[in-house]
Amino acid sequence: MTRHFFISPAAVRSPRWQQAFPDAQWCCSCAELPRVSSADLVWLLLEPDHDRDLYTCVALEAPVVALTRQENLAEAQKVLAAGACGYLHYLATPAVLEQVSQVVRHKGLWLGADLMRQLVLGSAKRLPEPLSEPRLQDLTPRERAVADAVAAGKSNKEVARDLSITERTVKAHLSAAFEKLGVRDRLHLVLVLAGQA
Repeated sequence: MTRHFFISPAAVRSPRWQQAFPDAQWCCSCAELPRVSSADLVWLLLEPDHDRDLYTCVALEAPVVALTRQENLAEAQKVLAAGACGYLHYLATPAVLEQVSQVVRHKGLWLGADLMRQLVLGSAKRLPEPLSEPRLQDLTPRERAVADAVAAGKSNKEVARDLSITERTVKAHLSAAFEKLGVRDRLHLVLVLAGQA
């Protein structure tokens, strides 16, 4: 069973953390943590001059997720290079926190949607030209709108709300777009659409 430990100043405690993990424990520094194991998860709110706390936490056996007040790519790269398994805004919703926990527990790496988009789009510009060009003209206008919104990092729920359609319809349009473009997943879709811009 995963135990969750949040390290933050006493004045900064998001009720969303408690909502996502009701049994979480709170500490003001890494030094206050009880003995942790690889089955546990440490959530560290980054503060100015956080390097020492970050390196202390990642040296522990438990994986560390860095929480930040303002996401930026340079900080994300630094934190991940130091050994953190995730990086996201400290006011993430309980549902997102639970997703992060699941991804990290399964040895995955988590970045917020905006940072992932920046990283993917930056990488797409460095890729060689595809062997065959996807046929964007084969997409219906609605399939293209859904594909563009998903490639911009929106969830199915956000796309449904923005386009005034149901989530089920979003899934249907997205599946059709995947098939017509020959893509496997959302990341592949981002790369294909970025290459066509």
